[in-house]
Amino acid sequence: MEPKIAPQLKPVSRSDEEVYRPVTWEPSFTFLKAAVVAIFLSGVLVTAAIYVFIPNDLNAALRTSTILLVGAAGWFFLWQKKLQTTVTALGVGMWFYVAVMMFVGGGVTAPVQYVFPLIIFMLGWLVSTRVALIVAFLTAGVTILTVVATKGGWLPQSADSPPWLHALVQICVFLMAAVLMHFLVLAYQRRLRELDLVNTRIALRSRDLESAKLELHQAQAQAQVGSWVYTVASDTMQLSDEACRIFGLPNGATLSRDSFLDLIPVDEREAVFVLWREAARTQPIFEAEHQIRVHGGLHWVLQKAKFEQDEQGAVFRVTGTTQDIHTRKLVELNLRQSEQKFATAFQSSPVAASIATLAEGRFVEANEKYQRDFGWARAELLGKTALEMGFWPEGEMRLQWLRALKARGSVVDYETSWVHRNGDIRKVSISGEIIDHSGVPCILAFVTDITERKAAEAQIHSLAFFDALTGLPNRRLLLNRLELALVTAQRNHRLGALLFIDLDNFKTLNDTFGHNKGDQLLRQVAERLVAAVRDGDTVSRLGGDEFVILLDDLADDALLAGRQAEVIAGKILLELDRSYEIGEIQFHNTPSIGVTLFGDRLEDTEEPLKRADTAMYQAKAAGRNTVRFFDPMMQAAVSARLQLETDLRSAMGGAELFLLYQPQVDEPGRIIGAEVLVRWEHPQRGLISPVDFIPVAESSGLILPLGEWIIRSACEQLRLWADQPDLASLELAVNVSARQFRDPEFVPIVLRILQETGVNPQRLKLELTESMLIEGVDLVISKMKLLKAHGLGFALDDFGTGYSSLAYLKQLPFDQIKIDQSFVRDVLDDPNDAAIARMVIVLAETLGLKVIAEGVETQAHCALLMELGCKGFQGFYFSHPVSASAIEQVMRRPTLPQASQSRRK
Repeated sequence: MEPKIAPQLKPVSRSDEEVYRPVTWEPSFTFLKAAVVAIFLSGVLVTAAIYVFIPNDLNAALRTSTILLVGAAGWFFLWQKKLQTTVTALGVGMWFYVAVMMFVGGGVTAPVQYVFPLIIFMLGWLVSTRVALIVAFLTAGVTILTVVATKGGWLPQSADSPPWLHALVQICVFLMAAVLMHFLVLAYQRRLRELDLVNTRIALRSRDLESAKLELHQAQAQAQVGSWVYTVASDTMQLSDEACRIFGLPNGATLSRDSFLDLIPVDEREAVFVLWREAARTQPIFEAEHQIRVHGGLHWVLQKAKFEQDEQGAVFRVTGTTQDIHTRKLVELNLRQSEQKFATAFQSSPVAASIATLAEGRFVEANEKYQRDFGWARAELLGKTALEMGFWPEGEMRLQWLRALKARGSVVDYETSWVHRNGDIRKVSISGEIIDHSGVPCILAFVTDITERKAAEAQIHSLAFFDALTGLPNRRLLLNRLELALVTAQRNHRLGALLFIDLDNFKTLNDTFGHNKGDQLLRQVAERLVAAVRDGDTVSRLGGDEFVILLDDLADDALLAGRQAEVIAGKILLELDRSYEIGEIQFHNTPSIGVTLFGDRLEDTEEPLKRADTAMYQAKAAGRNTVRFFDPMMQAAVSARLQLETDLRSAMGGAELFLLYQPQVDEPGRIIGAEVLVRWEHPQRGLISPVDFIPVAESSGLILPLGEWIIRSACEQLRLWADQPDLASLELAVNVSARQFRDPEFVPIVLRILQETGVNPQRLKLELTESMLIEGVDLVISKMKLLKAHGLGFALDDFGTGYSSLAYLKQLPFDQIKIDQSFVRDVLDDPNDAAIARMVIVLAETLGLKVIAEGVETQAHCALLMELGCKGFQGFYFSHPVSASAIEQVMRRPTLPQASQSRRK
């Protein structure tokens, strides 16, 4: 039999409660291991001590070494997981060993007798108190026997044990007692935790019980079902709270048999009593519907009960429920009374009426009006569904109607399409509700043909809100949408625009060819206007040849919103400027367009219309076939931008654009390359800064041909230098915009230019900005790697001013990083700029990239950058942007300051 190991309650998670199960105490097994090791080691130590200190007393050493056999036996049984056997081997073996050693090793004065208390203690803990008492009595008997034998001289005389042997045995006993006490404390602590867990379990069960009681009360209240228990011996009926409510009694009230029967009306009491007595005698279940008196009135209830009988068959307890069915009984009564009225009303309905099952939608009843209104006879409908008959073409709309009907459980009106037997699609109004027809949930539906009414309403709506000639919204609908757009613009802080369009020389067409031709022109103009605007924009006709376009949800900035309106107005100019085919006539007509923005302030609908009308007359005064903005300042800005774009388009094919080159030098001041810079010499306005015309090129799309021209011109310059030994090693860096780099044709264009010019690709370097890394990084990397494979180099321009993602930087195949001039400008005065410059240099060295500092304007800038480790420079200190010929002269006659000299100074 295994030793009785004290149990521990261990929590195991199961849903919301903790379930406990007993497990073995781990310290008991651990203690046995420790005890085996301690016994074995103590035997080794004592035996070794005897051999060392008493080498002549080998018998004592041999006797002492037998303890090793006890430890080995305990270890063997413990290794086989036989805990009971291990305890028996250790306890019995140790006890017999100590008893024998006491007889032959000095009697009661033998040191080993100190082990007896420890053995008694261990057996009492691990086995039982009874075993400890038995071993204690045996130990006492052995001790008395040893004393008697010693006095009688029956035991061999041995020399007094040396003090060190006493001390060694006592130390071993003390250590083993401490280990045993440690595990006893652990056992006590675990028992305390066990009690805590039991208390927690009791608390959880109590909470669950209270929660279950509350849920039961709530469930009974919701279902209007109360429970009760009637005990025959005490003639007492215990009622739940819901049962007390149904009986009209206070909570906690009880009833006797007679008081319960008194609640039942006299004319029903005898029948209920008979059913009760019959159920108690022949069957254990009682069920009856009857009325009870509650607060002076009669109330319908459903009683159910179960009788419990003893061994002699006598009823000793009854458990039952009482359900409040008063509302249901009233509904059934009213339903029976209304069935006759309903049948009469159903047949006499002035419209088609039908009853279909809720589950399958099969017709179970229909009046004769179906044949009159939709051509279907009653006999054709019964047993079929509306889907099978093909009544309802919009299947999804039918499902929505049924969902709404089931959700509300009341009358639902719905307008939809209905198919006539002859195939005509009729507009109908369906009024439906869920009813109980012969115990089956059904849909009662009345279908009214409203085709003529809907057609009249559509015609009235069209005449009220749409232009009869073009079908466009008229002035009334325009003003309604404009009013809504004004409110929406204020709420969303987004601007809108009105475009007032008047056709130039329209009166000439009308007077020359007649109003019929003019009407055809207006219809074609309407079609072109609708095609020119965005989805959701409103194109309306005010009358005559005047049209108004409402653009909403433009930008929140006035200049950007004006630009968006200008683009759409320009598209309209192009569309309306094309020739019109009106019968056999080819007619050309142009528009004058006035534009105004709205949404920056709250105003009525007439104000934007007046401004747009005024701007339209300004367009006519400017020579027609043009666009004018109402705001003079905006008009000036838009006109200037438009003129700049027009001039830039013209400059693309002429000699106004040219390139300059700003040298890039190394540490000794030698020119190693140059950055290509585009300039524009306007014939009237002179030199125009790239800050002004590059954004225009970006927004208008001219950056694509402009960028291609710059790359081609740079490659042609490299081809010219390739034939000159002192210039052949120069590299040119060309800036590439984000829009240009993302163009699908960018890579093919660059490769084609390289092939056509025949230059060494390693002499061309493309400078990319950090803005390209914000989105589409994978595409950027793929394009860079493709160009890199053909020998081109890449430089990261303006590093540190934008995205600066180191995660992407190590993936991108850059050859060079350029320190932005915004950091170089204040590097002497601002420690932060100096720290950033140092960081960029160290980062570049770590990644194996070259570094060039832009904006080096003074000798001090150059000296400090060199101290930070920079070896490439670009700036006014060395040279302003110059022509190609100037660079050639400098290369042949060096005049640039040397970076190394500036550092020494």
